[in-house]
Amino acid sequence: MSTDLTKKIVELSNEIPVISSFLINTSTEREISTRFMYAEELKLFFLYLISYSPMFCDKRLQDITEKDLALVTSEDVSLYLSLSLDHGLKERTVARKRASISSFFRYMCDNKKVPSNPVSAASRVKIHSSDQVVHLTLEEQIRFIEAVFSGDDLDERKKVYHKKYAFRDKAIVVMLLDTGMRNSELRGIDIKDVDFEDCSVLIKRKGGSFQTLYFSDYTKDALLEYLNDRNEKHISCDKDMPLFVTLKGSRLSSDALQRLIKKYALSSIPGKGQLITPHKMRSSSAMGFYAETKDILALQRKLGHASLQATNIYAKATNEQMKEQRNVFKNRLSDL
Repeated sequence: MSTDLTKKIVELSNEIPVISSFLINTSTEREISTRFMYAEELKLFFLYLISYSPMFCDKRLQDITEKDLALVTSEDVSLYLSLSLDHGLKERTVARKRASISSFFRYMCDNKKVPSNPVSAASRVKIHSSDQVVHLTLEEQIRFIEAVFSGDDLDERKKVYHKKYAFRDKAIVVMLLDTGMRNSELRGIDIKDVDFEDCSVLIKRKGGSFQTLYFSDYTKDALLEYLNDRNEKHISCDKDMPLFVTLKGSRLSSDALQRLIKKYALSSIPGKGQLITPHKMRSSSAMGFYAETKDILALQRKLGHASLQATNIYAKATNEQMKEQRNVFKNRLSDL
């Protein structure tokens, strides 16, 4: 998967030469999937400029130069974002477009390629927050884990492959639910990053920093069972190997992890399974942790959020859930 994305990034760099240095020089800071998303978003933005801006109407993508970038105004960016909203794109999607364009111009500005970042003065995208967070309840988490290990709810075709991956898949699911780490953080773990004595794992956070997370004894047992099963299958368990791999020993891809979670979610939680992704496993971990501890600062550290605002959505959602459940005590007494 990463090889395919690398190839696509190279193709986009050749198609739009002015973004090539940005994509190359940020390779150590960002996941390859993030850089590919930036490249695609920048292509759409430049196509918009060619179609709508008088300063770019005689240009092709490959003709745009660093000198041309200085002609981009905050109004250009604002109109592009507004048009995206008018076409029905979700607020969060448009906000990501703005972030991609801003990252590019900030890089060019820092490297003295353009005098300023036009996105700084452009309209911001207001995201209407909701106190509802899609997540798995504790009961649903238990059903999910049981479904992963047993495979009983899978169709016959999927059951053929299930036994080959049961220990690995269980270890993945309990690690996600226990620690709340991101898809990319889980996939980036090598065996040497796991300390079984300390029940901890060193992960590379979004943005490139490193952090140690701690996991439960249950997760420790699941990981050891998986590594033992992997050893019996003669898949290398050398310390420099990725922790979660395919039967061929290759690091698990993002798409494979997405499919893995979706497969078990659909079979174990009918009606809700289609909403569950690796990120919703992270949300489930966050909701459970806050409900248990009420420690928002500890949750912020656990999730690796730079801003407390990002963490507050789980506190709000948990508080709203508690409000909705205020009559649980009354309902328990209904038969008295």
